[in-house]
Amino acid sequence: MKRWLTWLSDSSLTVLVVLGLLSLPFYKAEDLRQKFVGAHAVEPGATMALLLLTLAAAVLSVLRRDHVRANPAQLTWDDHGDRDRKIRGGLWVALLVRFVAVGYVAVSAGLILGWPDLPLAAALTASSALFAFRWANRPYAWFELAAPLALALSGVLFVGPVVLWVLAAALAVASFPRRRRVKRIELVRGWNARILRSVSAAFGDVLALLPPGRPVRLRLTDPFRFALAGVLARRSALPLAVLLALAVPVLRHVFPVVSPAWWAGLGAYLAVLPFAGGLAEVIRTAGLRRWVSPTTKTLKFAALVVLTVAAALWTAATALLGLPFVPLAVPLAAWAVVRTVTRPDVDYTAGASVDVGGLYSPVGLVVQLLRGPDLLLLGVLVLSYFHSS
Repeated sequence: MKRWLTWLSDSSLTVLVVLGLLSLPFYKAEDLRQKFVGAHAVEPGATMALLLLTLAAAVLSVLRRDHVRANPAQLTWDDHGDRDRKIRGGLWVALLVRFVAVGYVAVSAGLILGWPDLPLAAALTASSALFAFRWANRPYAWFELAAPLALALSGVLFVGPVVLWVLAAALAVASFPRRRRVKRIELVRGWNARILRSVSAAFGDVLALLPPGRPVRLRLTDPFRFALAGVLARRSALPLAVLLALAVPVLRHVFPVVSPAWWAGLGAYLAVLPFAGGLAEVIRTAGLRRWVSPTTKTLKFAALVVLTVAAALWTAATALLGLPFVPLAVPLAAWAVVRTVTRPDVDYTAGASVDVGGLYSPVGLVVQLLRGPDLLLLGVLVLSYFHSS
């Protein structure tokens, strides 16, 4: 408790700014509706569609099983307590955080866009939470991804209440798989991932959070095969890319004032970024770099080509779902991703400070952390003038 109070005292200004922004829908709902919807009519079922997409993201996030972890030293020398009880406690915390966020989005959308069918929304939320809780208590199975996919597709198609009641019932029925004990290797893997996330957050090194690669059967005879292998090795990020492809067209319909260039550029960047983890590891790790013979420029060019193809496929999928096609957003997103993952190690040398959101941060640190997103935001800002709503 003392550690949390110290953190709250040190970050009080940031907390106040964030709370102020989060409270805007509660007293400036009309202004926000005018800013994001404008003179357009609110899409029927817009709030329910946003709720379904948020539920899909929450369920997918819980199914990552970040709560499955245990200190290896404790497992070796002091594994006498109820191991499953601690894991369930972590799952309850993870579930609470995510579904509080779902509740906030639902209430904010209701204030801005209009309220949905509240009993149906409550049933969908409860069945989604139950499904996530039950399935996160057992080892990973690929078919569990059908639940967040069904939720997202229901939001994309703006399905009627009868279909949604059936979906809520199906999720509730599917929420009773047999529970299994977690293996030691999974606990250790989760602990290592947690340590990596903590250190990365402390030093602002978000690139270390990119998903690790898995083995692929591909001969690395040239830089393009190497870039392709890096993408295929991070196939675990595919569900997130699919969820983004489903969510972006819905957001475009719900908030028509926002230029499609913003949705296309930001969506493609976030969808493609996890697949560039292989290039990031090679560029940032000297030991790995010595094993790859091509020059850095050649590796960047090969990655740019492969990631452009990936961004094009993602953009084509969103265009089929109704998002206006913005062709220049494809190479822009891929270029921004390459620029992001190939930035040098962060230099924390003290220098001149600038006010960023109420906090004084070193100018050099801000510039380094924005390398990549700066190109994306500048490019999307230019494209938005040519692709206005």
